[in-house]
Amino acid sequence: MAVNNVQKLSYEELFNSTTMFYINKGCEKSIKDMIDTQTADILVGLKTITSKETLKQYIIDHKDALDRLTSVMEISEERFKRMVSMIRKDRGFVFGTEWGLSKIRSAMMESPVMMESILNLIWNGKNDPNMQACIPAFYLENMSMDANTLAKIKDEDSVRQLVKRSLEGTYSNMIGDAVLADVENELKRVCAKYGLEYQKNVRVPKLDRAVSFVIESPNKPKLIFDVSYSVTTSSSQGSKKTAARKTEEVIKSERASGNNIIYVNFLDGAGWIGRQADLKEIHRCSDYVLNFKNMGLLEDIIDAHIDEL
Repeated sequence: MAVNNVQKLSYEELFNSTTMFYINKGCEKSIKDMIDTQTADILVGLKTITSKETLKQYIIDHKDALDRLTSVMEISEERFKRMVSMIRKDRGFVFGTEWGLSKIRSAMMESPVMMESILNLIWNGKNDPNMQACIPAFYLENMSMDANTLAKIKDEDSVRQLVKRSLEGTYSNMIGDAVLADVENELKRVCAKYGLEYQKNVRVPKLDRAVSFVIESPNKPKLIFDVSYSVTTSSSQGSKKTAARKTEEVIKSERASGNNIIYVNFLDGAGWIGRQADLKEIHRCSDYVLNFKNMGLLEDIIDAHIDEL
């Protein structure tokens, strides 16, 4: 689809120049500081647990108590919620929907019966004959705060791993924002050089979706620029492929009526190597493709099409 004197990267060139893992020292420092702070904070609370009574007080004092306990004790959150559902049903509580961990804690604080039942499950459910009679031993394996478990939940390395797992989403968002900022800095520089305006993260009516960047107006787009960096594979990559196909169709229709729109995709990260079928299709649908090692092409693209922009 590309025209003029700038050449679209071949799929092989895009693949071979992929930056598998993006490293940003600022992000790494920020996430380390968050992990250090949260680890120290959680350890202070967990070290107070020495008995069922102190466990009860810990749950009362900390709104994230059940999240932390199930993680450090390596209890499946989903199985824990099923066990609580069984307790609710057996105790005759009105059952509308299953509770999340936050709601379970709230119910424990509101109902002495629920508090005692769930405390018993966490503290020594593994050895409780009533629990053993209706819950498989495989599920109950970690439902015991014996000496080994008490030592584990107060171990800094164990808690640190808990914190890291809980911050994976935060870290991914942080990296995503940093990648977008790096791409925007280059776009800003090039647009300033050529006297162009751009908008970011805006819905383009013609596409009926939001795009990363558009030159110059979402209502009259001249260049659509989508950015996607991915370390892991996910179904969202298939959604991006679908969006790319629809965008290609809209652009073809616009061009048939004399309105030329340029479609650029920035695709980078190890996750795209793991979803090559999606990567290949987005590459096919695009006028041009970029990644970190080929960001210099952005200026070439705009220079080649400046008369149209």
